[in-house]
Amino acid sequence: MVRRPRLALWLVGLAVALAGPAPAARAQIVIDFDTSFDSNGFFAAHPLAMTTLQTAATMLTSRLGDTLTAITPSGGNTWTTDTFNPSNPAASINVSNLSIPQNHIHVYVGGASFGGTELGLGGPGGYNAGGSGGGAQAWFDTLQARGQAGALPADPTQRTDFGPWGGSVAFSQTANWNFAATPPIAGQSDFLSVALHELGHLLGFGTADSFVNLVNTATNRFRGPAATGLNGGVNPPIDPASQAHWADGFSYLGQETAMDPTLTVGTRKLFTEMDFAGLKDIGWQVTPVPEPSTLLLVAIGGVGVVARRRRAAA
Repeated sequence: MVRRPRLALWLVGLAVALAGPAPAARAQIVIDFDTSFDSNGFFAAHPLAMTTLQTAATMLTSRLGDTLTAITPSGGNTWTTDTFNPSNPAASINVSNLSIPQNHIHVYVGGASFGGTELGLGGPGGYNAGGSGGGAQAWFDTLQARGQAGALPADPTQRTDFGPWGGSVAFSQTANWNFAATPPIAGQSDFLSVALHELGHLLGFGTADSFVNLVNTATNRFRGPAATGLNGGVNPPIDPASQAHWADGFSYLGQETAMDPTLTVGTRKLFTEMDFAGLKDIGWQVTPVPEPSTLLLVAIGGVGVVARRRRAAA
């Protein structure tokens, strides 16, 4: 029996690119949202929330070119999810032998009651696994890395990539939300921003071993080469409290980064190239921004060991 750690955290933003001439075909990462554990009825009460959540997922996955191996349990090769319940983060979701198609990521979503000003909680899940026969090791490798060789080293400090099966994201039941994809509204917390931020954590920002391995804990700096290059050759600053976000207020080309730890009520934060550089440094194949001649860039407005991070409204 092999047990993998569980991790949990959360996310923010980008400008959507609408294609003109179709680019060369490539595998598309797809995030499948599962509301079966939304026992508080958050998504039933707010139908627009799912539409905006799917918009956030597309904004992120449209830039990811990885190929994730399918998870197909059979015979003695079994597994059980171990991720937090989005309606009750103190409890776990343990689903046996979930099948996940190639390039798909399975995410449980729901509404939960948080104390203070927390708006969301999210991150990748872990698992328990069993295997038998000659294919057992390949099965364990699939669950751990989904075809990403850099995520396979037994020593976590040597990992340079990340291949999640999925995880969980919870949203505040009591926040005064703006669920629209149109510009932010004064006095309301922007759902698109929080959805993006939480999904960023689920994709490994602040949660994956490959992220942790690039953090200089003594200086609170991130040593990833892509992010450092965008920051003029200087390692970007990391939030000292969590060491899982950019430093609060850290900006790129005048835009505050999506993966810093706070969101001001009535504002929106989309993913910057610095945020995408962070994903690239932890192993994702991030495609470059397409040329303006082929794309219309449309701004949508203005996302075991247990690791959880929460976003507070400023």
